[in-house]
Amino acid sequence: MSRMFLIGLLVCSTAATAAPYPLGSMTCADIGKFASEAMGWRKEGQSKDQALAALEKRTYHDPVEKKNLTTIVDLVFGSYGRNWSIESAGNVMRTDCETGR
Repeated sequence: MSRMFLIGLLVCSTAATAAPYPLGSMTCADIGKFASEAMGWRKEGQSKDQALAALEKRTYHDPVEKKNLTTIVDLVFGSYGRNWSIESAGNVMRTDCETGR
């Protein structure tokens, strides 16, 4: 299920870094933390459009970061998110990042 996230990152990302896929200045822990944050938004009843609007207000150090966070929002507010808790969303995304999947 989380492989779709990583495939999306590879397809959407054009910047190159030493990481298995481009993260910009983010770490795998940052990816997991954001996934939990986004899942919290879903559990609070926010819409996907509201979550995407919140992304527009963030500051990014590298364009790939916005693409990565948008992909996470897509997953969290999509069918995968129905099966995740706040904690599990973060764990899945962090672990996938760390293993390079």
